Amino acid sequence: MLGKLQRQARNRATDIQRRVRHRRAMRSLAPAREDSAYFSRFGGLWTDRRDASEEIERRVEAGVISDADADRLRHWIEHGYVILEQAVHPDACDRLRADLARAFAEGDERLLMRSPAHEGFEPLRAGVETEKARVLDVYAFYESARVALFSEPIVRFLRMVFDDAPVLFQSLTFEKGSQQALHQDTAFVVTTSPLEFAASWIALEDVQPGSGELMYLDGSHRLPEYLYGGKHKHWDAARDGEGEHDEWRRLVYANAERMGLEEKTFLARKGDALIWSADLAHGGSSVSDPALTRKSLVGHYCPNRVDPFYFKLRPRQRGKGRFDGGLYASKYYPVGP
Repeated sequence: MLGKLQRQARNRATDIQRRVRHRRAMRSLAPAREDSAYFSRFGGLWTDRRDASEEIERRVEAGVISDADADRLRHWIEHGYVILEQAVHPDACDRLRADLARAFAEGDERLLMRSPAHEGFEPLRAGVETEKARVLDVYAFYESARVALFSEPIVRFLRMVFDDAPVLFQSLTFEKGSQQALHQDTAFVVTTSPLEFAASWIALEDVQPGSGELMYLDGSHRLPEYLYGGKHKHWDAARDGEGEHDEWRRLVYANAERMGLEEKTFLARKGDALIWSADLAHGGSSVSDPALTRKSLVGHYCPNRVDPFYFKLRPRQRGKGRFDGGLYASKYYPVGP
């Protein structure tokens, strides 16, 4: 009995320490600032500045970027995303698909996965149901994932908008369409500068109609900004409750309709990548043919000058590895020297 009470006391102490670290880390996040140079009170990348179009012209004239780069950046600024066709070589997509298929068949318990069948995260064991399984940060162990996520076109574009080396700090794999409701990553993906990150979605196979194609609202990175608790960019369940989350989601749809934003789907070919800015609303369209897969890989990146939130909560996870012009870290696995 004494041993059980001691364990319970240690668990309570650990839980209290975790909550204290969480509160301290939350206070250290970049505060909102009234800065009319940016569209958001939270600032952002240089492409989020009101004079970003003029900055593009300055960079073209200085020979820093090409005319083709300028066109791509103008699209990014106006629409909130770019499509990089054949950004990843098809052979690289095939290698990663083969690695994942082997891991699902034989198991790879180094990796964690998320599935509706389990609460929280589970090791990737042999024979797991793949349909809704999402493998976390597969790049930490599989070079094939790093090759895809750090393909030259993706890294090159991120370096342009970040003005810094990109740090890959989390990823998810998808076997089938997510059917996830439209959402903005800033509500859930937390960095020390709330708008200084971007995401890539890579098609690992040709995407077929009815498979639950990636969908997004063109221009939704300029939706009116929702502030949780009147001041926060991201949602915290304990702090804000479900009510604010539901109100935010309602306003995403209501404001998009009011602004006349177009909902688009990405019928990608293998190797195509869609890069979106932090506040672009996106999700998964309905699956009309359950037999179809939609094998894909999502990665989130921030500039090297910015930290993912878990660096503050888990100091041991601050290690970074290097790969083909970028860096990578993981919330779940040891990375770096």
